[in-house]
Amino acid sequence: MKGVLVISNMYPSKENKSFGSFIKVHVDAFRDHTDLEQFVVANTDPGKGLPRLIYKYGSLLLRSVWYSLRKPFDVIHAHYVFPTGFIGLICHWLTARPLIVTVHGGDINNLARRNSILFKISGFILRRAAAVIAVSRDIRDKLVNEFGVDGGRVHIINMGVDTGVFRPLDRERCRERLGLSGNKRIVLFVGNIIPRKGVLYLLRALEGPEFVDVKCIILGAAVDREYMDTLREVSGSLDADVEFTGPVSYSEVAIWMNAADVFVLPSLEEPFGLVALEALACGTPTIATAVGGLKEFVRESETGYSVPPGDPDALREKIRRVLDPENRSEVESMRERGLRVAKSFSTLKQIERILEVYRQVS
Repeated sequence: MKGVLVISNMYPSKENKSFGSFIKVHVDAFRDHTDLEQFVVANTDPGKGLPRLIYKYGSLLLRSVWYSLRKPFDVIHAHYVFPTGFIGLICHWLTARPLIVTVHGGDINNLARRNSILFKISGFILRRAAAVIAVSRDIRDKLVNEFGVDGGRVHIINMGVDTGVFRPLDRERCRERLGLSGNKRIVLFVGNIIPRKGVLYLLRALEGPEFVDVKCIILGAAVDREYMDTLREVSGSLDADVEFTGPVSYSEVAIWMNAADVFVLPSLEEPFGLVALEALACGTPTIATAVGGLKEFVRESETGYSVPPGDPDALREKIRRVLDPENRSEVESMRERGLRVAKSFSTLKQIERILEVYRQVS
């Protein structure tokens, strides 16, 4: 194989270091560990609004077509179904090169369901791809059962965790670097601050005087301003200290995870939940809701604690268990098993599987 044309609607930049960072991790891994040349055409602008969307996706289309006609590659790999996968399909029509689409979840769980036209377009793209990569079994089942994709062409390959970045580090040094007080127990959330991430249920789980020595760190971009106002109002009534830190760089997330006593992902829906896998790779005790791909690796009392979505009482009980010194042995056993599971999902192992898909279709 000569190379791959990678088309993505998300990719980090100096201004937005965390935007699509998981795509760049794969690109870097392919560059560092294979001989395969990658031609990356990506959008680095997370902005919204119709004029902005038209400009950035129009630009993405023109650049993709230009690369298609000028660069030597054997496979087109589009991340997300629409509009990126449609751009990939146009490049396929122009070059007769096979198209692979990675479905990350939001593309079929949210965008494709806004109206019947988007749903039909998404199915049209997926059924014409030479192969489709689903990041979890849950996504794979939806592709087959709802979008009519041939199950034989669907490969379950998640994005994997960069174990060179997300690994156990000295907790006290991490806390010192972040300026965190040593006498506070740290509960951490990482992700976009939007309703489906369930941050409100995490805050409600921290109600009560027993959490007066807890500091809850909410690490991520405030995408929904109205929801953010609600969270600030609720956090102001808690005995626990709540801090909204905003987004940080990819590597700094690992520092925060190692500084935390427990990582919580209270999502109402989650296609895969890579951030929870990254927490496990850091050796951080992890609590997650039993939704989507999270069920595949956060297993109750085995690698972490699993709770029903939207249930602050169940979440509160599991946070208590992690923070209770009497449960240290149980938590440490889960931590060790979680580390082993995270290593089995390393980025390098995942790109080996993707490389095999490239070979199959080219």
